[in-house]
Amino acid sequence: MSRSSRTPGVSRIDQAAKRNHGFFVRLQRRGKTHSAFFTDQRYGSRKRALAAAQKHYRNLLAKWGPPARKQRHQRAEMRRRKRSPGVDGVQQKAVRRHGEVRKYWVATWSPKPHVVRRTEFSVWEYGSKKARELAVRTRRAGLRSMQ
Repeated sequence: MSRSSRTPGVSRIDQAAKRNHGFFVRLQRRGKTHSAFFTDQRYGSRKRALAAAQKHYRNLLAKWGPPARKQRHQRAEMRRRKRSPGVDGVQQKAVRRHGEVRKYWVATWSPKPHVVRRTEFSVWEYGSKKARELAVRTRRAGLRSMQ
């Protein structure tokens, strides 16, 4: 079972089956992950391993700095999955009503915190290509209107 410590970026790892006990340090900057594992056995005790992990984390922070603060629209435009096709916030949806399947392209965005807006474009009405294009345009316009 793993349990977090009071230091962000430092987590406790206890895997009895693998005889794996220690602290895991992780820091991500500019798309690269920096990680290290500090075992209780190597440092003589749980307390010393934690102190070494915290020191390592502070050194990483000194070298790489605090995380860059991004505005809401910048976070909304970030790719979530490397392999996802298309545009984030635009997806195709199929709805079954009265035994009939209707397909839509849906654009989703958040104009202000805790508010979500969605617009659907019917494939039956516009055709798949045009409906997707309208959804992408609507999503981009929505991102521009974010506060």
